[in-house]
Amino acid sequence: MRKARRAPSGPWVITDVITDGERVTGAVGFHAQSGKPVYIRARAVLLATNTGGWKPSYHQNTPASEGVSIAWNAGCAMRNFEFWKVWNVPVDFAWEGQTGLLPKGARFLNNKGEDFMLKYSPKFGAKADPHYNTRGMICEVRAGNGPILFDCSKMSAEDVETMRPRAGWMGLNDKKLRAMGMDFFAQKLEWMPQVRHTYGGIVADLDGATAIKGLYAAGLARNPDPGVYMGGWATCITATTGYSAGEAAARFVEGHDAVPFDKAYAADRLNGILRYLGRDGIAPKDVIADMREVMSAPDVALMKTGRGLSRGLDRVAEVREEFLPELGARDAHELAKLFEATSTVLLTDLCLTAALARKESRAGHYREDYPQRGNANWLKWIEQRQVDGRHELHTVPVPLDDYPVKPYRYYMDNFTWPEPPRAD
Repeated sequence: MRKARRAPSGPWVITDVITDGERVTGAVGFHAQSGKPVYIRARAVLLATNTGGWKPSYHQNTPASEGVSIAWNAGCAMRNFEFWKVWNVPVDFAWEGQTGLLPKGARFLNNKGEDFMLKYSPKFGAKADPHYNTRGMICEVRAGNGPILFDCSKMSAEDVETMRPRAGWMGLNDKKLRAMGMDFFAQKLEWMPQVRHTYGGIVADLDGATAIKGLYAAGLARNPDPGVYMGGWATCITATTGYSAGEAAARFVEGHDAVPFDKAYAADRLNGILRYLGRDGIAPKDVIADMREVMSAPDVALMKTGRGLSRGLDRVAEVREEFLPELGARDAHELAKLFEATSTVLLTDLCLTAALARKESRAGHYREDYPQRGNANWLKWIEQRQVDGRHELHTVPVPLDDYPVKPYRYYMDNFTWPEPPRAD
């Protein structure tokens, strides 16, 4: 078996997968320090670009959106973008581990000192998926019972000692906070919901093959998450999908000769991003901040409504038309940030479009104007793709008849929510 050809070493940013319309022929990008273009001829390409997100804090600054852009522009179908991860975090700093702390006695309290999630689910209380806990937070704040506090006072001293972080960024966090007089485990601290990243991804088969011959997807670049939180799941899917997609790509390469790489076409695609290099303009970080603001609105992030999602799409269109053409990158490093910003605009568009289309509630997707699950009409995947420059959306029935294990219980049925407020 021939060895796969590796890209030149260095901090390269890949911007496009190049195809001949049906098959992969290679990829293009640029060096993130010098801006030098790079052209890669390849019979197969594997996208393992993580997922896309909105960079809400220093802890969540890595889930960029370039893989979404690369796949979209290559012609891949994209699925499940109406599901995105909403977490709950301290207002003043980042912290991990709540799903380990809650079973050990930690609680979310309202301003009356009530363990309020027991009202919404006597069975689970706050030992629930964070999408449901944050939904409870919003209900409490609406009822005048905010702010929401996280309280570890019911934990045993032994459990506090076990759960106190000592290594990595969490250990550094704890050390610095205590030096400032703030002890996470000894004080009631205010928490809030936070939108993080998409659960959507590239449509691919079990071997990672996409609709583009020679293009494979692995890890969170695909859409393997179920729309709710599963701790440790990312490690599992990274190992398994990376292995299967890598083997499938190798088999494809062995069975197919190289196809011509149209460098002129590739250069034209690359110039779409290189033309921003060396010019002043709107800073990429401001565009990402704008998209983060769109996604963080209460009627978009979690308690979704048609009005909120439509307002968000109007803002995305405004940014795309008025601000993206005015972006600038003084150097190659900033050009990488610019590509990330334009990709985040695309990601936000895909998410809002899919969420507006799904007129029901399911898993972590909650439409306050359609609060019930609608299996009769919505036991389907929502897929989107770019066809001749047009944005197309369609649904695909979930093939339950092919599943050896069929769902008969739904997690969401363990929760009861107040009637939504009436529209003005």
